[in-house]
Amino acid sequence: MTAYEYLPWDHAEFERDPYPWFARAQAEVPVLRDTDGTFVVLRYADVLEFGKRPAMSVEPGWEKAGPWSIARQSVIAQDPPKHTQLRRQTSKWFTPKAVENWVATTAAVTNAVLDAASGDLVDGWWDLSAVPTHHTMCRVLQFAADDVVGVVHDMADTMPMLSALPRAGTIDKAADGFDRLARRVAPMLAAKRDTVGDGLADALLAAEQRGEITDEEARATTLLLYSLGHMDVGYAIAAGLHVFARLPEVWNDFRRDPSARDAIINEIIRYDPPELSFYRVPTADVTIGGVDIPAGSTVRFMIAAANRDPEVFTDPHVFNHRRPAEQSRNLSFGIGPHSCLGQVLSRAEAKAVFEVLAGRFRRIELAGPVGMDNTDFSRHFTTLPLRLIA
Repeated sequence: MTAYEYLPWDHAEFERDPYPWFARAQAEVPVLRDTDGTFVVLRYADVLEFGKRPAMSVEPGWEKAGPWSIARQSVIAQDPPKHTQLRRQTSKWFTPKAVENWVATTAAVTNAVLDAASGDLVDGWWDLSAVPTHHTMCRVLQFAADDVVGVVHDMADTMPMLSALPRAGTIDKAADGFDRLARRVAPMLAAKRDTVGDGLADALLAAEQRGEITDEEARATTLLLYSLGHMDVGYAIAAGLHVFARLPEVWNDFRRDPSARDAIINEIIRYDPPELSFYRVPTADVTIGGVDIPAGSTVRFMIAAANRDPEVFTDPHVFNHRRPAEQSRNLSFGIGPHSCLGQVLSRAEAKAVFEVLAGRFRRIELAGPVGMDNTDFSRHFTTLPLRLIA
């Protein structure tokens, strides 16, 4: 079989549900060389071992990332020691203690959305996922949160170009999306230079003024936090709501057993991660799964495939929040120094939204067709019509 037959990145059925393809490739060619020369790594053990090695660099390629090169000076695109320095400026804002303050906003906005709803119908993606999480990140940054629809649409425009086989027009669309996002952030940052506040954006500007980071690093990191604040966590919340609607016994467990809530959220993140992979470039020759990979090659680590590796997870395609601890260690938030900066916040935001719903509604039901806009790189809801039954 050809590489494309194993992993048909742009095939509509693959984009809808890539897991059957992942399972076959994982069993037969766990390290696969794609048609463009990229090495695709699919097994959990290999992703875990090699994805976090210091010799796996994130920096090469960002200058050629087209519109996404706007991120090249941000925390997500730097290797140590610069990555360590940038992460130090932001990590204290996402400690468990700090997160307690931020998720008060998540819960308050969720309650406000529900109070304003007419009848029992809501859009689980927009109303319960994108809106509360965007407001939460704006609270962290101390930015206005009055343009959630624009931010969500603009970020959605930037994502398709990250596909292994991007369709025509996606690069121009991404450039336009980032341009609109940058034009939103620029005046908010400029205002903070005149009137200093106490948000994360203010802290990044202060670090720039002390010479600890550059102006471009402060702007790029702020832009990405603002733009991405709703995206992956919003998807996780919507994916959880989708699970609760399809598997009412899971919703009953969440409502009735507070001790099960963290495990349920963890299984949601394992079962249906928002981003399916991450890329690295080895700075030295490496052998993974018996395949020699030269330094300077592109390696694509498939998180989603690893999260359903039968060598680690019994019945990997079954949602089971009662898995033993050794089967609950998913890789959805990444690994090593580049693990997700906001993962504590993301889990807490999801829990806050679900707990608000648990206090108000006995059942969650699908109320219409679910809209998705997926690529081989990431998954996105466009609509999730729900009926909430008190």
